[in-house]
Amino acid sequence: MERSITAFSFALVAALASALVLMVQAQLNPGFISIDCGAPNSYTDYETNIDFSTDKGFIESGESMQISTKFIRQKFRQWLKNLRSFPSGMRNCYTLKPDKGKNNTYLIRASFWYADYDDKNRPPIFDLHIDVNHWDTVDSGNNYYEIVYVAQRDDIQVCLENIGQGVPFISALELRPLDNSIYHIESGFLTLWDRYDVGGPNSTIRYPDDVYDRIWKGWNSPFWLMLNPGTSASDLSNNNDEYKVPGEVLRTAQTASDSNTTLFYYILPDNVTSKWIWYFHFAETQILPSGQQRELTVTTSDGQFEETVGLEYLKPVTVVSTPVSGSQIKFSFKATTMQSGYPPPIINAFEIFQIKELLNAPTAQDDVKALTTTKAEYTMNKDSWQGDPCVPREFAWDGLNCSYRNPPRVISLNISSSNLRGIISSSLSDLLELESLDLSNNQLTGAIPETLANLPKLRILNLSGNRLNGSVPEALKRRHEDKTLDLSLNNNPDLCQESPCSKTEAKNSILVPVVASVSVVFVVICVLSIGLIRRKRTLESSERTLGLKNRPFKYEEVSRITGNFGQVIGEGGFGKVYLGALDNGTIVAVKMLSESSKQGYKEFQAEARTLLIVHHRNLVSLFGYCNESRHMALIYEYMANGNLRQHLS
Repeated sequence: MERSITAFSFALVAALASALVLMVQAQLNPGFISIDCGAPNSYTDYETNIDFSTDKGFIESGESMQISTKFIRQKFRQWLKNLRSFPSGMRNCYTLKPDKGKNNTYLIRASFWYADYDDKNRPPIFDLHIDVNHWDTVDSGNNYYEIVYVAQRDDIQVCLENIGQGVPFISALELRPLDNSIYHIESGFLTLWDRYDVGGPNSTIRYPDDVYDRIWKGWNSPFWLMLNPGTSASDLSNNNDEYKVPGEVLRTAQTASDSNTTLFYYILPDNVTSKWIWYFHFAETQILPSGQQRELTVTTSDGQFEETVGLEYLKPVTVVSTPVSGSQIKFSFKATTMQSGYPPPIINAFEIFQIKELLNAPTAQDDVKALTTTKAEYTMNKDSWQGDPCVPREFAWDGLNCSYRNPPRVISLNISSSNLRGIISSSLSDLLELESLDLSNNQLTGAIPETLANLPKLRILNLSGNRLNGSVPEALKRRHEDKTLDLSLNNNPDLCQESPCSKTEAKNSILVPVVASVSVVFVVICVLSIGLIRRKRTLESSERTLGLKNRPFKYEEVSRITGNFGQVIGEGGFGKVYLGALDNGTIVAVKMLSESSKQGYKEFQAEARTLLIVHHRNLVSLFGYCNESRHMALIYEYMANGNLRQHLS
């Protein structure tokens, strides 16, 4: 046994050592979520050194595809080779779970590279949503769409919606944390029109030069003059500017021929009522004659905005416009002192965003949590149960009716004939606005939760056609008798509907838990004693019985069975415990080792050793484990009705 435990301990130490290396690497791009949609494996991008993962655990639907080989060239960006298409379902959603911190502003970028993957040579057109609001319409004219978004909740959902013009698809999805002090708007979110490195080469600059992984395109106006770089990129990067524009971007610029000449740039929006916000980035890269300073005024031609800025050597400055609109939005840059010998205006970089309003409010958070938990517990395979349950209305989940006040609430739920197994989910009692609940014609077992009687607006409850047992809660009976609840319980052969139940049933219902509890205590003591005396034989027997050596789980599997770690059911020194469901429908508890836990490794060892030594039908069973670099987990039997301590107390 000592050799087995030593080998197990050595494997854990080696795995944690590898995890430390990965954690150091992760500090290079903290908080980044980079998904190669449809890719078979995770990898590190050779140009940016960003770690891309597969999309397992982020989405439950779609098909993995690869672009046509005729579009794959040498040194082709790997995250453009694969894609995920969605031939079924009107709405398919990715769920992103950013690291929780002090900031909740994110750059989110969705990339689409059709490349004739389906041999139809007909790129589709479809809608893209961020949470419950329209982001943009995807067509063949753009390869990526980017927004600056303030998260409304812990999760962010990116949804592709079929509008009848082809099969939606996606190539990559990226999330980057931003400082809350930049790109600030009072409401709505920002959609990128374009981002230019003025005077830069015909290429792009992004991470690691840009810590926020913004993509800067080199751009030159044929009517402006190039300003020779007078400094290095590192000189401009070593500053405390909050926008952190890369030095490689700021070192290039364009200028006017003299101080009397004005620079102009304009756009022609499709919608004259749409609002736009511009970010102009300046940096003085020239050493000017003594007593001179470059000073310029940024203004719109119609007077909607005007601001004057003075530049100091190697000190970046960002000018942010107020929201502007119109059929033509034209900005000019002119020297404040228009005299011979004074420096002309310059511009180093600029970004243009359209402001989009948040027109739709999401479903109440408590209702969303209750429904997603119920979905996870029953491993329901409903294509429509993606995204927000109620919003937009045309994509509301099957079986739901909602009230569309602010916020929307679930008022009716019908999941009859859905092959539900197990006990009635306690999460359903959290749908406080529910008026009708239909769980009929499933294979539900166990007792009826008394908490259902506490739903203040429930008027219809249909539990017929199941295999429920025990007695009907008195509170439900009273509501049925006073005609405030239409209660249907027929075709539950083991359910006691008498008042009171027979003496035999009542006696058994009291005796069994007590005897079982005492028996469990006795069995635990005996099994532990035997385990200490006969450790070697018990260990070998446990390994054969549990098949631990043959039952590892990959991290992607752990993410999938927990619904991308959707519901926390406990937390300790080891880490958080999540509710999950195996492919065969078995409900499990998944305990993840926290990277920040100081005692987690010791607890992991102790629990693993105990579960290897002790194995009994009255104790929770270990289904498997995950031991992938920094991702370590134990997957064991879920105790739906609480633990022994709770029942004894």
